[in-house]
Amino acid sequence: MIQSSSDVLILGSGIVGMASLIALDKYDIKATLLSEVTALHKKEVDPRFYAITPGVKTWLEKNGVWAFLPEKEVFSVRSIIVYSDKEHSSLKFNNDDVEMNELAFIVNHDELEKAFIYRVSDINHEKIKTDKVESLSVGAKDINITYANDNIRQFKLIIGADGSNSWLRSQSSINFRNKDFDQTAIVFNIKTLKAHQGCAYQKFMYHGILALLPIYLDEFSVVYSLDNEMLKEYKSFTDTKFIQMLKNEIGEVFGDISLTTNRQYFPLNMKINESLISDRILLVGDAAHQVHPLAGQGLNLGLRDVIEIDKLLSSNKKYHHDLGLKTFLKKYNRNRKTDILTLSYLTDKLSSLFTSKNHIVDFVINFGLNKIDQNQLIKKILIKKAIH
Repeated sequence: MIQSSSDVLILGSGIVGMASLIALDKYDIKATLLSEVTALHKKEVDPRFYAITPGVKTWLEKNGVWAFLPEKEVFSVRSIIVYSDKEHSSLKFNNDDVEMNELAFIVNHDELEKAFIYRVSDINHEKIKTDKVESLSVGAKDINITYANDNIRQFKLIIGADGSNSWLRSQSSINFRNKDFDQTAIVFNIKTLKAHQGCAYQKFMYHGILALLPIYLDEFSVVYSLDNEMLKEYKSFTDTKFIQMLKNEIGEVFGDISLTTNRQYFPLNMKINESLISDRILLVGDAAHQVHPLAGQGLNLGLRDVIEIDKLLSSNKKYHHDLGLKTFLKKYNRNRKTDILTLSYLTDKLSSLFTSKNHIVDFVINFGLNKIDQNQLIKKILIKKAIH
């Protein structure tokens, strides 16, 4: 027996899934949030920090999420230094370049997730907890989904926020291109002798990319994207040897450094979907795209998917009655493609260029970074593009 349900099923209850629920609630669109039972009992602390752009922060403020973040757990980035071990070239961005107070805001995954949980607790919505979804079938005016207990529910649209290995994408006609970067991100925190003054650092090396995000007064969240051919050796390092290696990479700019967390490892790859939509299906977040973390834009990209849904719903009331309309889906797909493809291409090519061992490429990178650093107009354009 088919049961009518809410208008929209959101598959996945992570940050982007909850953001989707918030966006729909603004227009009185009834939604159901489906999460796996195993995901509800997560006990491990998530070491990841996100660099939230001012544009995304504005949306989070307007929609009541940012207010649930403790002030002491939000860290401002006022400058960014990008440098390379290729001829010691460097490039510095300051908040003064764009007449803003901050370039980004660093927030821990768990703190941001809690803020979303508090926010969605105010929304009247149905929650379904299940270990398995069996199948789906698409009709002219609705889409049906069958759970493991043969319970069938009917919706106008399913939003896939179910991660990079999306079940919904696998059940649809959406194909994707996968690229293995042959790198692993080592994520950990360090404490430094000298305060960071709100400056983030990114160093490009032949064997990987090192990103340091300023958190507490004298601490950094570090993402070290390391070539897999060196991973086994780095995993075998004691903490003392690992810190010594890190000192060799970043120099003496911070004085003595020490580890404050365990090292955790995340394999890196890129997934680009041929489309973000299918019949009565729409993908957001990692289900729609996965990019290299060197630009720190993965979550911002996913939240901008939701912001686009919000904009489309604001622009035309007819979508409120049926989000599965092809006109709505096609507009979403078209409007998001440029942002996603641009960022995917940029991060992929930057990763390849900066880890290249070609001396001609080295010269071009060195020349380019130094020239950009001397041109305030180009720097302003780059920053404006990055922080939307």
